[in-house]
Amino acid sequence: MSSELSVAQILANLEKQMAFFKEKEADHAKQEAFHREQRAVNAAELEAVSKHYEAFKATAEAAAAAAARTVAAPPPPQQTPAPPVPVTPRLPHELIERLIAHSQPGETFTSSKVAAEVNRRYPSELKKPLEQPTASVCLRRLAAYGTVRLVKKGTAHVQAVYTKA
Repeated sequence: MSSELSVAQILANLEKQMAFFKEKEADHAKQEAFHREQRAVNAAELEAVSKHYEAFKATAEAAAAAAARTVAAPPPPQQTPAPPVPVTPRLPHELIERLIAHSQPGETFTSSKVAAEVNRRYPSELKKPLEQPTASVCLRRLAAYGTVRLVKKGTAHVQAVYTKA
Protein backbone atom coordinates (compact mmCIF):
# COMPACT_ATOMS: atom_id res chain seq x y z
CA MET A 1 0.00 0.00 0.00
CA SER A 2 2.73 2.43 0.85
CA SER A 3 4.08 2.02 -2.68
CA GLU A 4 0.78 3.20 -4.12
CA LEU A 5 1.08 6.66 -2.46
CA SER A 6 2.51 9.44 -4.54
CA VAL A 7 5.44 11.46 -3.39
CA ALA A 8 3.19 14.50 -2.91
CA GLN A 9 0.85 12.55 -0.65
CA ILE A 10 3.72 11.22 1.44
CA LEU A 11 5.10 14.73 1.87
CA ALA A 12 1.67 16.08 2.81
CA ASN A 13 1.19 13.34 5.43
CA LEU A 14 4.61 13.98 6.90
CA GLU A 15 3.91 17.74 7.07
CA LYS A 16 0.64 17.06 8.91
CA GLN A 17 2.45 14.84 11.41
CA MET A 18 5.17 17.47 11.92
CA ALA A 19 2.54 20.17 12.60
CA PHE A 20 0.67 17.89 15.03
CA PHE A 21 3.77 17.03 17.04
CA LYS A 22 4.95 20.69 17.05
CA GLU A 23 1.57 21.68 18.52
CA LYS A 24 1.78 18.92 21.16
CA GLU A 25 5.31 19.97 22.10
CA ALA A 26 4.15 23.60 22.57
CA ASP A 27 1.19 22.48 24.72
CA HIS A 28 3.42 20.40 26.96
CA ALA A 29 5.88 23.26 27.30
CA LYS A 30 3.01 25.50 28.48
CA GLN A 31 1.84 22.84 30.92
CA GLU A 32 5.37 22.41 32.18
CA ALA A 33 5.64 26.15 32.90
CA PHE A 34 2.22 26.14 34.63
CA HIS A 35 3.11 23.11 36.77
CA ARG A 36 6.44 24.68 37.70
CA GLU A 37 4.59 27.81 38.92
CA GLN A 38 2.04 25.73 40.86
CA ARG A 39 4.83 23.74 42.46
CA ALA A 40 6.47 26.96 43.68
CA VAL A 41 3.17 28.29 45.10
CA ASN A 42 2.44 25.01 46.89
CA ALA A 43 5.95 24.85 48.31
CA ALA A 44 5.55 28.37 49.77
CA GLU A 45 2.16 27.45 51.29
CA LEU A 46 3.60 24.25 52.75
CA GLU A 47 6.37 26.24 54.41
CA ALA A 48 3.90 28.73 55.96
CA VAL A 49 1.57 25.98 57.24
CA SER A 50 4.54 24.05 58.66
CA LYS A 51 5.62 27.11 60.66
CA HIS A 52 2.09 27.55 62.07
CA TYR A 53 1.88 23.84 62.88
CA GLU A 54 5.14 23.85 64.80
CA ALA A 55 4.21 27.02 66.70
CA PHE A 56 0.78 25.67 67.61
CA LYS A 57 2.19 22.29 68.60
CA ALA A 58 4.69 23.92 70.97
CA THR A 59 1.97 26.13 72.51
CA ALA A 60 -0.46 23.21 72.85
CA GLU A 61 2.16 21.05 74.57
CA ALA A 62 2.92 23.87 77.03
CA ALA A 63 -0.80 24.41 77.70
CA ALA A 64 -1.33 20.67 78.26
CA ALA A 65 1.56 20.61 80.72
CA ALA A 66 0.12 23.61 82.57
CA ALA A 67 -3.33 22.04 82.67
CA ALA A 68 -1.93 18.83 84.09
CA ARG A 69 -0.25 20.74 86.93
CA THR A 70 -3.41 22.47 88.17
CA VAL A 71 -5.38 20.87 90.95
CA ALA A 72 -9.03 20.16 90.34
CA ALA A 73 -11.40 22.42 92.25
CA PRO A 74 -13.08 20.75 95.19
CA PRO A 75 -16.65 19.67 94.49
CA PRO A 76 -19.29 22.08 95.75
CA PRO A 77 -20.80 21.13 99.08
CA GLN A 78 -23.85 19.00 98.60
CA GLN A 79 -27.03 20.55 99.75
CA THR A 80 -29.65 18.23 101.04
CA PRO A 81 -32.95 18.90 99.32
CA ALA A 82 -35.63 20.30 101.54
CA PRO A 83 -38.22 17.71 102.43
CA PRO A 84 -41.37 18.16 100.39
CA VAL A 85 -44.06 20.14 102.11
CA PRO A 86 -46.95 17.82 102.77
CA VAL A 87 -50.00 18.86 100.82
CA THR A 88 -53.17 18.84 102.82
CA PRO A 89 -56.16 17.39 101.05
CA ARG A 90 -58.73 19.98 100.04
CA LEU A 91 -62.44 19.72 99.63
CA PRO A 92 -63.64 19.60 96.03
CA HIS A 93 -65.56 22.89 96.23
CA GLU A 94 -62.39 24.71 97.39
CA LEU A 95 -60.45 23.47 94.37
CA ILE A 96 -63.32 24.34 92.01
CA GLU A 97 -63.49 27.86 93.50
CA ARG A 98 -59.72 28.21 92.99
CA LEU A 99 -60.05 27.02 89.39
CA ILE A 100 -62.88 29.48 88.69
CA ALA A 101 -60.93 32.34 90.29
CA HIS A 102 -58.10 31.71 87.77
CA SER A 103 -60.43 31.45 84.76
CA GLN A 104 -60.91 34.25 82.25
CA PRO A 105 -64.07 36.40 82.36
CA GLY A 106 -66.60 35.14 79.84
CA GLU A 107 -65.10 31.65 79.75
CA THR A 108 -67.77 28.97 79.90
CA PHE A 109 -67.45 25.59 81.53
CA THR A 110 -69.43 22.46 82.28
CA SER A 111 -69.18 20.08 85.19
CA SER A 112 -67.18 17.51 83.16
CA LYS A 113 -64.67 20.18 82.03
CA VAL A 114 -64.32 21.42 85.62
CA ALA A 115 -63.81 17.88 86.96
CA ALA A 116 -61.18 17.10 84.33
CA GLU A 117 -59.32 20.39 84.90
CA VAL A 118 -59.32 20.02 88.71
CA ASN A 119 -58.01 16.45 88.37
CA ARG A 120 -55.28 17.69 86.01
CA ARG A 121 -54.19 20.74 88.04
CA TYR A 122 -54.57 19.55 91.61
CA PRO A 123 -54.06 15.77 91.74
CA SER A 124 -51.97 15.90 94.92
CA GLU A 125 -54.64 17.84 96.79
CA LEU A 126 -57.41 15.32 96.15
CA LYS A 127 -57.90 12.12 98.09
CA LYS A 128 -59.49 10.59 95.01
CA PRO A 129 -60.19 11.97 91.52
CA LEU A 130 -63.08 14.41 91.28
CA GLU A 131 -66.07 12.97 89.45
CA GLN A 132 -68.49 14.84 87.21
CA PRO A 133 -71.58 14.52 89.46
CA THR A 134 -69.66 16.00 92.42
CA ALA A 135 -68.46 18.88 90.24
CA SER A 136 -72.05 19.45 89.09
CA VAL A 137 -73.31 19.72 92.67
CA CYS A 138 -70.51 22.14 93.56
CA LEU A 139 -71.26 24.32 90.50
CA ARG A 140 -74.98 24.45 91.39
CA ARG A 141 -74.10 25.58 94.92
CA LEU A 142 -71.63 28.17 93.63
CA ALA A 143 -74.37 29.46 91.31
CA ALA A 144 -76.71 29.76 94.32
CA TYR A 145 -74.03 31.74 96.20
CA GLY A 146 -73.44 34.02 93.18
CA THR A 147 -69.85 32.94 92.44
CA VAL A 148 -70.80 31.57 89.02
CA ARG A 149 -73.72 32.33 86.72
CA LEU A 150 -75.85 29.79 84.87
CA VAL A 151 -75.60 30.39 81.10
CA LYS A 152 -77.61 27.41 79.86
CA LYS A 153 -79.78 25.14 81.95
CA GLY A 154 -78.95 21.46 81.74
CA THR A 155 -81.19 18.45 81.25
CA ALA A 156 -80.82 14.77 82.00
CA HIS A 157 -78.62 14.29 78.92
CA VAL A 158 -77.16 17.78 78.41
CA GLN A 159 -74.83 19.40 80.93
CA ALA A 160 -75.52 22.86 82.31
CA VAL A 161 -73.13 25.61 81.16
CA TYR A 162 -71.73 28.12 83.67
CA THR A 163 -69.56 31.22 83.50
CA LYS A 164 -67.66 33.30 86.01
CA ALA A 165 -69.98 35.87 87.65
